[in-house]
Amino acid sequence: MEIYLEHVECDLCHSKEYTVRYRKPDTWSRLNQFEFPVVECNNCGLVFVNPRPTLDSMRFYYPENYYDNRDDELHQKRYSVQEEFLPKLTNEKILDIGCARGDFLIYLKKKYPLIRAYGIDYFSDKVNSKDIIFYKNLLTDCQFQDSEFDLVTAWAVFEHLHKPSEYFKEVNRILKKNGKFIFLVTNSESLYGKKAYIEDIPRHTYHFSEKTLNKYADKYGFKLTKCVYDDRIFDGRGLGTFYYTFASLSGVTWGKRFFNNINFIQAKVGLCGTFLDKIIFKTHWEAKLKRSGIIVVEFTKI
Repeated sequence: MEIYLEHVECDLCHSKEYTVRYRKPDTWSRLNQFEFPVVECNNCGLVFVNPRPTLDSMRFYYPENYYDNRDDELHQKRYSVQEEFLPKLTNEKILDIGCARGDFLIYLKKKYPLIRAYGIDYFSDKVNSKDIIFYKNLLTDCQFQDSEFDLVTAWAVFEHLHKPSEYFKEVNRILKKNGKFIFLVTNSESLYGKKAYIEDIPRHTYHFSEKTLNKYADKYGFKLTKCVYDDRIFDGRGLGTFYYTFASLSGVTWGKRFFNNINFIQAKVGLCGTFLDKIIFKTHWEAKLKRSGIIVVEFTKI
């Protein structure tokens, strides 16, 4: 397995000047110990991984079981919350970007059988329904018609993209005037994004904020009509903030975590941090203060 990395300029403003916020290895698949830099653009504030795996290399970070269990009871509850953010549906033409196996579209089709459902996913081989027209492709390679869709959705997808600017531009092209683009992304200005190391590095290539989302909207022909900080779809609390702070102060590095080379004192210090995390983040106060790590966004095509 050969994994290639690439350095990139800012996707939003094309600046090459940035500051490193932190470094983190892939703590999920644990393919190697490389600590990917998470950087902030000095010009516009966009946060992204740089360097990152190339698009071809990124497939190694999405194993076959990555999309397992998306139709279980827990996810069905998530789909019902996602539905709350949609406009009233009858017979609309809907596209779900990054649809995985199509489970959210299947959920919608059961409730609104007259909608015309389309799904795309670059890393999934198929959807689990014949009622969904599926493309295993990048959005920019699907060749949809201008103003084709009434509604486009993307749930926890845009933080995975290699070129979100191209997707914002393409969504605007394929949406009808006044059509809605509703999507969920992670918040780079939260404890979740800054201190708790919850971002799924390197799969989360870009981390957004209300400020940078407004800039994308202005640049690509949208108006940002809703920006909701909500922990019901995914948990956006900063759990881990105190654990990682205390563990780091006691000398625990990513390498020591990788090899489980943590001594007794370091383990106890980490437990103290975990205890504080459970107390401080017992409630969802961050969402109430608009600091949740999860944002649900509505763009309206101008």
